[in-house]
Amino acid sequence: MPQKYFSIHGHFYQPPRVDPRTGQIPQEAGAGPFPNWTERIYHECYLPNANKGNFEKISFNFGATLSAWLAEYHPETLAEIIKQENAVFKKYGISNAIAQPYFHVIMPLIPRREKETLLRWGIHEYKTRFGHPPQGMWLPETAVDLESLEVLAEHGIQFTILAPWQAKDSSLDITQPYRIRLQNDKEIIAFFYNSFLSCEISFNTSTTMDADEFVSDWLIPQYKNMHRDRDQLFMAASDGELYGHHMPEREEFLAYLFDHSLKLADFQPTFPAQWLQLHPADQTTEINENTSWSCHHGIQRWQGVCGDAPTAFWKAPLRRFLDRLALDLDEKYFDFTKKYIDDPWALRDAYIEVLLGSVSVEDLISDYAKQPINENEIGMITHMLESQYERLRMHSSDAWFFFGFANIEPINSLKYAAHAVWLVRSVTGEDVSINLLSELEKAVSVKSDLTGDVAFRRALASYE
Repeated sequence: MPQKYFSIHGHFYQPPRVDPRTGQIPQEAGAGPFPNWTERIYHECYLPNANKGNFEKISFNFGATLSAWLAEYHPETLAEIIKQENAVFKKYGISNAIAQPYFHVIMPLIPRREKETLLRWGIHEYKTRFGHPPQGMWLPETAVDLESLEVLAEHGIQFTILAPWQAKDSSLDITQPYRIRLQNDKEIIAFFYNSFLSCEISFNTSTTMDADEFVSDWLIPQYKNMHRDRDQLFMAASDGELYGHHMPEREEFLAYLFDHSLKLADFQPTFPAQWLQLHPADQTTEINENTSWSCHHGIQRWQGVCGDAPTAFWKAPLRRFLDRLALDLDEKYFDFTKKYIDDPWALRDAYIEVLLGSVSVEDLISDYAKQPINENEIGMITHMLESQYERLRMHSSDAWFFFGFANIEPINSLKYAAHAVWLVRSVTGEDVSINLLSELEKAVSVKSDLTGDVAFRRALASYE
């Protein structure tokens, strides 16, 4: 007799909020009684979910910037989350956690080399935290193109999770995963979450008030509507911060749902890697490229005006400025470091070992150098690597998600950009931003009349 399976995937992530000059998060308005939003969400979401053991029950990914913050400020909670994942891995030989590119960047909007670095950093960060390689990877905002999937597959990632409208076949059976064929005889598996259940969980507060009622009133009707003659997986996907932050006490809902309610209704709790272990994907489909789970207009939200942000005329010039700046920063990085390093991009990929404290930056640079180099040269290469770190995180998707240009997120991206420019200038004496600022003049805040060039110049001047 066909079995019923259920999984919830939680996407846990916080953007980088630190001031690049200090490495600390400034006081953030509205986060009280806590000093910043990351600390507030920690107390409302990450800590209570860890205390309830929910990271042993659900499928989840944990963004690297959030993990790094926890490692510094609440290492005991990060250790508990890892302990819960490790218990699953020890029991089944597979993990309920999946990886994420290191920074939360819209992958279809960046060049392949940047995709490669963010993916390698994300995989390495996952392996360092959890002690084993990831099988799956969450794409930021589930934004997808074939090149991104090819990069995932080339690095051993077996599956990802997408929204159902990201498949070309609108009639596909979302209770089953599908293989997606890629170039060079490679493929990757996509799980398509149940959009109805996911939206109700995310936006209808009554849906998750009672776990028993969720199963009887929301989940079971979905099963009856989609009855098949094979085992079925019903997967919901949502921001992890929903459980306790956006909706108070929903960590209690999660715990009771997986410990009691599902079992009483003969639903088997599972997660994607476990499903594949028992039910290998046997169907294929194609994807709609340049689509996402959080923009009804593909990925337009992160590059210009769309129906989700019809007055955000600042988004396009901000995107153009940062894209062009990234090319110039890359050129300066490569031209400078190639004098000392055979493969500057391999060095950048390996820089994750420094970020995670596995090696010192001096040892890493020395290992990649063509010949012995002195302390001053190591210092300059270090600055160029740090500029690349900033250049990568300045593209974090949060900068374009909301309506207002004067919000924390766009201004932080310009701070990271300014820090990258200053680092390169300190080594080469050149300011690569000068000829690009006219583009930023077009990024204007409707509420405050702040323009992008003013915000950028202000951030750059703070280093003088």
